[in-house]
Formats: sequence, structure tokens, C-alpha cells
Amino acid sequence: MEYDDKIRSKMGLVVCLRDMGNGNSRIFIDDVKSDQQKLPINWKHDYFYTFTPEFNNKVIDEMQLSDDDFQKIGEAVVARLLALNAG
Repeated sequence: MEYDDKIRSKMGLVVCLRDMGNGNSRIFIDDVKSDQQKLPINWKHDYFYTFTPEFNNKVIDEMQLSDDDFQKIGEAVVARLLALNAG
């Protein structure tokens, strides 16, 4: 695909970074469901999926997570998208 055709899946993820107030932050991942597959789409919360351990805010701010942490986050995202969009 060489351009954005503005079509999306019915299920997706929303990812947010929450400051926990103690010098650490955590990444939350939730499932969302679209009201249609063509943009503009309204996404509605569907289900809580997971969250990461707490990371020091300085580490997050400087994007200094370990390769293992980055890999785990990416794997969680791809695995959940595959599960949501299977059959």
C-alpha cells in the first residue's frame, strides 16, 4: 500500500502512558472497537488488556528502556492485535 486508504480493522488498541505520581510511569494497553471501518472512526473502549511494570520517569522520558522491555511491549501489542483480529 503506497497511501493511506483510510480503512481500519473493527478492533484495535489504545496505548497510554500514565504518571503514577511516585517518580514512575506505567504503560496501559486497552482494546477498542470502531463504530465503522472507514475514517473518520469513533473508537470506544472495549476491554482492559494489560499494563507494564512501573518504569522510572527519567528512563521513559529519555527512551532508555532496555531492549528487552521494548521487545516485550512490542510483542504484547502485536500478539493482542493478532488475537483481536483472528477469524
